[in-house]
Amino acid sequence: MYRYLIGLFIFTLTVLIPPLFSQTLEKLQLSLSQCETLALEKNPLIKEAEYEVEKSLIQHREARGAGFLPKMELRNIWGLLPRARAQYTSTGVLTSPDTATGISDLRIFTEMEFSILQPLYTFGKIHHLQEAAESGIEVSEAGVTQREWEVRLEIRKLYWGIVLGKEVLTILHDAQSKIREAETKLNEKLDEGSEDVTQNDLFKLQIFKYEIDKETRKIEQDLLLGKKTLLTALGKNENLDFEPKSEYLEPIPFLPDSIQTYFSLAARYHPQLLQIQAGLNATRALVGVARSDLYPQFFIAGGLKYNYAPGRDDPRNPWVYNPTNFFRPGAVLGLSLNLNFSQTRNKIRLAENDYQKLSTQKILLHHKLNLEIQKLYQAILTAQQDIRESNKALKASENWLRSVSMSFDLGLAEIKELIDAYKANSKMQVEHLQNIYRYNVLVAELSKKIGYDLYPHHSE
Repeated sequence: MYRYLIGLFIFTLTVLIPPLFSQTLEKLQLSLSQCETLALEKNPLIKEAEYEVEKSLIQHREARGAGFLPKMELRNIWGLLPRARAQYTSTGVLTSPDTATGISDLRIFTEMEFSILQPLYTFGKIHHLQEAAESGIEVSEAGVTQREWEVRLEIRKLYWGIVLGKEVLTILHDAQSKIREAETKLNEKLDEGSEDVTQNDLFKLQIFKYEIDKETRKIEQDLLLGKKTLLTALGKNENLDFEPKSEYLEPIPFLPDSIQTYFSLAARYHPQLLQIQAGLNATRALVGVARSDLYPQFFIAGGLKYNYAPGRDDPRNPWVYNPTNFFRPGAVLGLSLNLNFSQTRNKIRLAENDYQKLSTQKILLHHKLNLEIQKLYQAILTAQQDIRESNKALKASENWLRSVSMSFDLGLAEIKELIDAYKANSKMQVEHLQNIYRYNVLVAELSKKIGYDLYPHHSE
């Protein structure tokens, strides 16, 4: 029995416990492009915009059908009528032998009416309605593109932010390791009674150690929050441990073109400009719809009306009106014209006003985009220069730290100089990484602003 319990305990440790630990330590490693693909598939804002596209497609099908599908309507009613018998006298006079007015004299009847109307010529109304519906599809599709760019930019910020956080943590952990080494050496010198160091030097180092530890805790919390936010955006379980495939934060391989190139790309691809242009096309078509009301609308119409009341006799006399027991088919050509021309002209003016308003908005948006593109373009050039200069400063800080460390080991430098060198080197490492992060985000923002992706597809 004792051996059996030991065996069961070992089985539990080796078989059941590892899966539990593996669940808590499960990692999700993805590249930037994989993150973008998942986010674009799962984001509810994009789904909402896609529903608008579906709605526009339905409206377009409805507008197309108006040109060749007639308007048809069927109506059927049932009810009760007093019975009525008809009888001709010997002289040919139609009479009723009795009068039925009681409830027991009520009889059932039914009546069915079918009507059909097909427009023949509408002076462009149907054509303009179809054009407006097509432009509506373009508006909603541009809305989807706009949402996709918003999601893509957010994912890129989060992804590069996580890579930046991991790199900064590595720097801080390295600084903690070096501080521990310096603290050990300092304590050894104090124990040996060296006159090169004092207890105050140890206090200064401990204060610096606290600052590094505090910053490490802050970065760890920010990194954890960034991972959870990204996992939520990807539609994944927040309990997963996200791991970016990019081990190091490096600048996006991007060579800026002339500013005019990005102006042209924005004019061609920017979703909001495309939306306004599609809106202009739609409002222009609606102006045509309003103008068509100044002219007659030609149509062909037909119908069929049938009534059956078995409790009432049919006199079968064309000169005697009978509201029951009839069959009346028919077809006609016709036209309709709204004679309220003042109201029609007001509708035309309103449609033209909407068109002019959108035209003005397009001009304003175009100028605004060009200013924002120019601002981002200059920021990217500045960020590239910052990366080059921070790289030089980083090498200088490394040389300074190396020189001071050697001098401190030889007792030729004070602890303050060593701390200053540590701070300068750590600061330059972080600042250099921040410059790279800022540059990558700026390229992503410029991509969103022009509606054309400047990121290389193989970028990780």
